[in-house]
Amino acid sequence: MFEGLRIQIVEPCRARCRWCGTWKRNPKFLKMKEDGAAEKIHSFYADAVRHFKPRVLYVSGGEPLLMEGIGSYMATLAPYVSKIHLFTSFQFSASTRERLDLEHMPWDKVVLTHTMAGFEPGRWDYMTRGFPFDVYVDNIRELSRHPWRKHFKFIVNNDTLPDEIRRFTDTVQPDDTFHFSLKLVNDHPGGIGRSLIEDTRHKIIQALNGLDMEGLDTRLTGEEVLRAQMNEGDGPSACPYRQEPKELRFALYTSGRAPKLKYRFCPHFPSNKHFIFKIGRDEMQTIRESFQSRRWHSWCSSCRLLEYVEGDS
Repeated sequence: MFEGLRIQIVEPCRARCRWCGTWKRNPKFLKMKEDGAAEKIHSFYADAVRHFKPRVLYVSGGEPLLMEGIGSYMATLAPYVSKIHLFTSFQFSASTRERLDLEHMPWDKVVLTHTMAGFEPGRWDYMTRGFPFDVYVDNIRELSRHPWRKHFKFIVNNDTLPDEIRRFTDTVQPDDTFHFSLKLVNDHPGGIGRSLIEDTRHKIIQALNGLDMEGLDTRLTGEEVLRAQMNEGDGPSACPYRQEPKELRFALYTSGRAPKLKYRFCPHFPSNKHFIFKIGRDEMQTIRESFQSRRWHSWCSSCRLLEYVEGDS
């Protein structure tokens, strides 16, 4: 039914990135692992993958690579999908890297995926609150020695991007197992001003024209939606996400006594716009009914991409 499905692994992340608040849930993630709630949630994810059979599965966290048995878990999901994007921060120690439980990982379908905070030491230090840049680079180098597919996303709205790309190619020397794209993303929660995106977006794309980097995909995440809204001139009603079930996105809702899952049908909604799924009480059919109800269309007025479109309301 859904082209894409996104799940959030219950495994604490050792990164402290400024734009991400997931690491603040680490104590709750640990408790969920101790009391068996994490296993229950991961089992539900497997049921959802088998039920909806998405073309692409996106696996975030926490830090999925640190999960014990992550390779075997991905192997149980692989038969139902065409591709798995397994996200990682690369922010862990060398000893942790050597202990990663990657046995049975279905690398024929898994793409190791990473959105970079910046590949310039000063910017990196600020964005990650001081995680050692050399350790990060070593992790990329060592894990990249394997013939796994890798997808690296460069954040587009900063003036250092051309230099970061050059530094990355010189330092890592990516081969044909790497794929690159640009991500239209904010540097901090809550979105950035439309003027900043307009100022940087075209300038960065222009600067990239002189880069010699085979395989760099200069299309931006969200570009399809932006073009639809700007070209059609009728805002959210032109958005392709409204027309068919493109993505089902799960995330953990940890307030209250027992953790619940929240879900939404568009990656551009604010995190407070969602439905709640109660494991053990709700049936999978409720997700289909939620989509078919179209009640979630009312959230489109809160779409984060509208920050970047002239004439939004």
